[in-house]
Amino acid sequence: MNYLSYVHYWIQEISQSALAVAVATLGLVILLELSSIRRLRHAMDMQLTRVLEQLDLLRSENQRLLEAQGRAPASSERAATHTAAATPPAANLAAAYHAPVVVASGGEARLLAALTAARARLQTPSIVHQKTA
Repeated sequence: MNYLSYVHYWIQEISQSALAVAVATLGLVILLELSSIRRLRHAMDMQLTRVLEQLDLLRSENQRLLEAQGRAPASSERAATHTAAATPPAANLAAAYHAPVVVASGGEARLLAALTAARARLQTPSIVHQKTA
């Protein structure tokens, strides 16, 4: 075997080894990316769940406020009368205004501030109506 064929053989072996290492590295990168996408999907699902829970809380709080003002939507009048018959109105209002709220982020703090402002607006006219009645 002459020297050039020997060098050519080793260059070919080194190239094949480098190609195998590159393919293995690419496979590892793909697996890490899939893991990252899975974690991102899980985080997005958790955040979406929190957003939907907050929307549900807003809807129920809005419903309570409307019921307290006597302007409940027609579709929920039966539910409101059933709820009102089951518990006294004072208990409903106390539960609606003094429900414990856990603040976990800035967005939830803004939501809590908006709910507190809505409660204050609701309480102010009811006091005025009580004094005039």
